[in-house]
Amino acid sequence: MDRKTPTAVSAVRRAWIIAGLAIITLVAGTVFGFVWTRKTVTLVDDGKQITIKTRAADVNTFLLDQKVALGPHDVVMPGQSEKLTDGTLVEVRRAHRISLVADNGKSDFYSAGKTVGDVLNEKKIVLNVEDIVKPQPGDRITGDTEIKVVRVVNESEVKKVAIASDTRRIPNPEISRGISRTVSGGHDGEEVQTWRVTYHDRQEVTRSLMDRQITSQPVDKVVEVGTGQSVSRAGEVIRFKEALDVVATAYTYTGYNTSSGTVPAYGTVAVDPSVIPMGARLYIEGYGYATALDRGSAIRGNRIDVFLESENEAYSWGVKRVRIYILD
Repeated sequence: MDRKTPTAVSAVRRAWIIAGLAIITLVAGTVFGFVWTRKTVTLVDDGKQITIKTRAADVNTFLLDQKVALGPHDVVMPGQSEKLTDGTLVEVRRAHRISLVADNGKSDFYSAGKTVGDVLNEKKIVLNVEDIVKPQPGDRITGDTEIKVVRVVNESEVKKVAIASDTRRIPNPEISRGISRTVSGGHDGEEVQTWRVTYHDRQEVTRSLMDRQITSQPVDKVVEVGTGQSVSRAGEVIRFKEALDVVATAYTYTGYNTSSGTVPAYGTVAVDPSVIPMGARLYIEGYGYATALDRGSAIRGNRIDVFLESENEAYSWGVKRVRIYILD
């Protein structure tokens, strides 16, 4: 029977010990590796957040494991090929249909922007301080959304404006009632106005007067207004209700009666009834007393036609400016 030497026994023992340590190391490494590969990942999907333990190596595998379906316009951060580490935050931004009305145009598209401001930045829409955005830039996008950008422009407008003059009337009993006389002519003044004008998309919406400077004062027109109701003609005092300055022509016999049905005679006068009532008694300077008994198609406004006995007299009369008095 062979007997092993002490040296041989020691060698065998060392081999067994080394083998045992290797097995222990392998088992511990397997267990440790299994535990080590598990990572804590936070998933935010369309604003909803959950924390998940996972052994997925990258973002794409992680999303597949969690059965997160992505739309064609959805955005994942970090990218799907990125490796996962413990504590990684994976965010899925769902895309929504956006209608953007801005700068006189409208566009429809999908965006995964979280806020209205994100969408505007994505489309390179630069806002001025006073521009109006609806919804507001900080509002979150939670569904299909219409965004409207109104461009606001404030401008200063300077213009010259007339200051209307007035007419000052002074009663004068020495002038017949119905007659007026200009004593001095007036004229408008002028002021310079500064306006603040607000435009929304080039359309004026408001204007406010900011300043006004008078550069010339208006001057009133002064008119004397007759209040007298009597005149003296050929030593006779004639009392009247109103005086008128008119253009007077003359006519003679035509073979027809007047529009009042009377036979025309000296003292008959044709008038515009809207100015001088039919049947009114008149005193006509240069003619004498008359009665408004006729009318004519050419007699309009301050115009009369006096009757004379012959064509020669009518022709000699011609066209005159005369003053007439409507008697009491």
